[in-house]
Amino acid sequence: MKHIANRLFAASVIALAVGTSTAAYAQNDSEIVVTAQRRSQSIQDVGIAMTAFSGDTLRQMGVGSSVDIARLTPGVSISASAGGQNSQFSIRGVTQNDFSDAIEAPVAVYVDETYIPNLNGQIFGTFDLDRVEVLKGPQGTLFGRNATGGLVHFIPKKPSDTPEGYLDLTYGRFNHVRVEGAMGVPLSEKVQVRISGLYNRYDPILKNIYPTGLGTALGATPPGPKYGQDLWNDDTFAVRGQIQFKPTEDLTIRLTGSIARTKFGENPYNSVATIAVYDDQQRLVNVKFSDPTETRIAIGPNGENVGLDGLPTTNTRPVAGGDLFGFVAPSAKSLKISKDWALSKLNHLTSYDTAMHIDYDFGGAQLVAITNYRRFDKFNGTDVDAGAENLINFISDSLQKSFSQEVRLSGGDKGFRWVTGAYYLHINSHVNNGFAAPSNSIFAGYFPGFEESGIDLVNDVRLKTDSYSAFANIEYEFMPKWTFLLGGRLIYEKQDYNFASYGYANYDDYAFDITDTPLFTSADNPPYANRRHKTMWAGKAQIEFRPNDDTLLYMGVNRGVKGGNYNAVLPDGTVLAASQIPYKPETLTSYEGGFKLTLLDSKLTLDGSAYYYDYKNYQAFTFANVSGIVSNNDARTYGAELSINARPVEGLNIGAGISVLDAKVKDLALAPGLVRDVKPTFTPTTQLAGQINYTIPAAVAGGSVTIGGDLSWRSKVYGNIRNFDADVIKSYFLANAHVYWTSDDDHYKLGFGVDNIFDKRYRTVTYNLATLCGCNEESYGNPRWWNINFKYTY
Repeated sequence: MKHIANRLFAASVIALAVGTSTAAYAQNDSEIVVTAQRRSQSIQDVGIAMTAFSGDTLRQMGVGSSVDIARLTPGVSISASAGGQNSQFSIRGVTQNDFSDAIEAPVAVYVDETYIPNLNGQIFGTFDLDRVEVLKGPQGTLFGRNATGGLVHFIPKKPSDTPEGYLDLTYGRFNHVRVEGAMGVPLSEKVQVRISGLYNRYDPILKNIYPTGLGTALGATPPGPKYGQDLWNDDTFAVRGQIQFKPTEDLTIRLTGSIARTKFGENPYNSVATIAVYDDQQRLVNVKFSDPTETRIAIGPNGENVGLDGLPTTNTRPVAGGDLFGFVAPSAKSLKISKDWALSKLNHLTSYDTAMHIDYDFGGAQLVAITNYRRFDKFNGTDVDAGAENLINFISDSLQKSFSQEVRLSGGDKGFRWVTGAYYLHINSHVNNGFAAPSNSIFAGYFPGFEESGIDLVNDVRLKTDSYSAFANIEYEFMPKWTFLLGGRLIYEKQDYNFASYGYANYDDYAFDITDTPLFTSADNPPYANRRHKTMWAGKAQIEFRPNDDTLLYMGVNRGVKGGNYNAVLPDGTVLAASQIPYKPETLTSYEGGFKLTLLDSKLTLDGSAYYYDYKNYQAFTFANVSGIVSNNDARTYGAELSINARPVEGLNIGAGISVLDAKVKDLALAPGLVRDVKPTFTPTTQLAGQINYTIPAAVAGGSVTIGGDLSWRSKVYGNIRNFDADVIKSYFLANAHVYWTSDDDHYKLGFGVDNIFDKRYRTVTYNLATLCGCNEESYGNPRWWNINFKYTY
């Protein structure tokens, strides 16, 4: 653990020198109030490593999407797929980058105390937020479902007794238009409403120069009738409505409803040529990026050229430095692509959400009951080769519905507090995913009789999950300044799974044609059905010591669990035995200690923690060929975090945040007889992140001027758990800055900001397809982006 300590010390010195910040800069107030333990507390009184940001602060820093939180929070990163259009949170190496729409994440995302039960729902436009809380480490006792690695909670502003509202307008690069607004009105002493909404759109960032770089007649016929359009655009609309009733002083009933719709183009991947490396047993042992002179198909154990079975090419690459079909992609720095299967209005995601919140104060106890229904409707398509050849394309068309009911009762005072309750969740997922091999595509040529018409290879995946749990948590001050926390959750889960894989005739090159009778059923992966149930438990035991009002020391053990699921490999020739289809729940036992200090009359806060994670049956997703499977492997992680926030003078907030860790997944099978310890995906060993904000004391034009910015640095990560050379996503540094003027009455705000000041081209996603096309699919973070902003508040 010595190298962890060395990295933490070095990173601390650097971060303190540059004056960045994290957790405590969440709000300008000296005290940040959170609900991490299901009651309102100062963040410095909560024995959990966590970060909180107010909604206003997030908008000032240019946060417009849920996953932007990661750049501000050391220990939190994003695992992503679908060109960044399907992104998930990763906390301290706890991640899941399986792209199946029937999968849940091990880091739970909540909106307004309701759980989002799929990976699709973790990326959304943020608007009208009161605050965001990020809790690190298992939170299964009080939050339950799949909070193994932690929790990200988005808390919207609620109706109030005071009329209020705002209109927030932004215009920026790529013809970016963002409109956010809200209006809250008390209809009477007992009824209040609030309506808020968001509209966000921008033009395509990537210019499509198809068919540049094709370099060969192989696969040169594009799909029809449209193709080769510009990509990486957005068109999002969302609205949320709330009505709150207070029939008595003790009873509050709040009804909420929201709808969000996003339309965007085919996933904005670029292609980078790669080359596979085989050992003397013909096992794939590495994949490397090809250099501009590379002509080998693959590399044998002695460096010789090795052919790949079934590849319709010569024994060498048609074009030096290109992929297996002769395609040479434009540089990512040019913001250009050359793709055939590319439509600017192909993909969409629509979500619906409604909930009822009931709060009743009995005097000695408080009751909370939350009923929630969600629906996600998604279509997502990807040009698998990410290039100009007409090879094969991936489509996922899914519908997911969920219903949950939580009831909890809490009470007590400073010396003894308690919470208990029950939770039920039902999820019904139906996913059609697989490959669309368009007319005249290379892949369709493998199917006699379908060379010209094309063919669709479609998995039909259906999963129903019912989860029942009961939980309890106590905080007992067993002696002055010492508190003992004990909690547990008992979970009973049932699953009903059905899988089948079919072939259909192709009529539409950009959609599945599944209305006809299937032409055939897959022989590689025949239909599979399974029902199972499992009893699991999560728990917490912690000791806290408060020697004075400004110091908190804590040490504890947390146990988190995530339910099992099923592998549904894509129809790429991968064959699974029936025993490989279901995989087990994963269990994480966390040993953690930390401190929280409030110093210099609340002008300085210093928080730190160190932890060790012991993982049993870690759900490791391995992407290989054109598909992927999850296996259960043991794993371990240890690390430490430190954050500091200072308010040395009025109007100035500076600070620093650092996270360092070492993670290992044990005994991962890369090939028959080839087993290695590897690092989990999207897990940086070191992160620094933070912000600085200063309001000039002198009045300017009847108002005040604030200057600020945020910086972040992340070490390299692997986009694939095999940890091959071509799976590396390099480290990167980002800097953002803003300046805004606020009127003295706080009604008007005018600002200007620049994100990614140095115009860094940094990879966010990579998929290794060396055995399919001799290429990687890769997507990148936003280029430099300027914006101007006007906000009116009343």
